[in-house]
Amino acid sequence: MKYLSYGVMVYMLLALVWWTVLLSKNNELLFNKNLEIHKIQIQNIAGLSDQEKVTYNSLKDEYRTKKHMIFGEGLVFGISLIIGMWLIQKAYNKEIENNKKQKNFLLSITHELKTPITSIGLISETLIRRKLNPDAQALMLESISLENKRLESLVSNLLMATQLDNNYVFNFEKVSPLELLEKINKTISITFPDVRIELKHKENTQEIECDVESIISVFSNIIQNSIKYSDSPAIIQIDIKNYKTQVEIIFSDQGSGIPENEKTKVLQQFYRIGNEDTRKTNGTGLGLYIVKKIVEGHKGSIVIKDNVPKGTSISIILPINQNL
Repeated sequence: MKYLSYGVMVYMLLALVWWTVLLSKNNELLFNKNLEIHKIQIQNIAGLSDQEKVTYNSLKDEYRTKKHMIFGEGLVFGISLIIGMWLIQKAYNKEIENNKKQKNFLLSITHELKTPITSIGLISETLIRRKLNPDAQALMLESISLENKRLESLVSNLLMATQLDNNYVFNFEKVSPLELLEKINKTISITFPDVRIELKHKENTQEIECDVESIISVFSNIIQNSIKYSDSPAIIQIDIKNYKTQVEIIFSDQGSGIPENEKTKVLQQFYRIGNEDTRKTNGTGLGLYIVKKIVEGHKGSIVIKDNVPKGTSISIILPINQNL
C-alpha cells in the first residue's frame, strides 16, 4: 500500500511537470499568435506606433501573468505532493514502530506472566506430592511468596498504566519522600537481600504534596530498574536535595547505562532497549513510562543522565505544593 501510494504520487509529480511545460509552451504560443493577429513585429520595439506599443504591453503583461500563474500553481501543487509523500513515510514509520513495540510487549508480557505462574505451580505440586522437612518447605513457601510479589508487581504496573491513560485522579497529601524511600528500602531488602541502597542528605527533608501510592510506584520502578540492569550486588545511591519550591530525588546506579539516543525513548510506553527475542532482562517496557506519566501528573519533571564513572542517574523533581 505504501509503495502504491508512492507510485501514484510520483506519477502525479511527473505529470505535473509535463503539464507545466506544456502550458508554458502554449502560453508562449498564444502570446506570439496574438502578436500576429495584431500585426505587431517586435524586432524593432522603438519603431512601433503608440497604439501598437499599448497593445504589445497589454499582451506582454497578460503573458507574464499567465506564466507566473502556471509556475506558481505548479510549485504549490508540487510542494503539496512532496509534503504528502513525507507524511505517508512518517505515518508508515510510526506504524512500524508501534507494531514493533506491541510485538515486544506481547512477547515480554507473555514471558513475565508465564514465568511466576509456572514457578508457583511447580512448587505447589512439589509441596502437595512430596513430604519435605520443615526447612525445605519454608524455602519453597518463600519462593512462592517472591514469585507472587513479582506477579503482583506486574499486574499493578499493567493496571496503573491503564489508569494513567484514562485520566487517573491523584489524591494529594503531604508526606516526606524520605519516609517513602525508607519504606521501599525495607521491602527491597527482603526481596533483594544483596542490594545496597544508600540514602544521602537525609537531614531536613521537606515534605511534598503528592499521591502517596503513585509516588511509591515511581520510586519502586526506578529502583527495580536499577537492580535489573546492574551486576550483583547492585549498589544504588539516592540523593535528596531541597530547594525553595521543589524537592529533587536522584537515583544513581552502576549498571550498564542507557545509550544517549535511547534516553528519551525508554520513557515511551512498551519501549525496551534491544530485541525481545534475544533480551536477557525481564520487563514489559511500562516501568519508566509509568514514572514519566505520574511525575508529569504531579507537575514535576524527569531527567536521565549518565552516572560517573558508569551507570545511569535518574533525577525526579517534584514541587512541594501542587498549587504553586
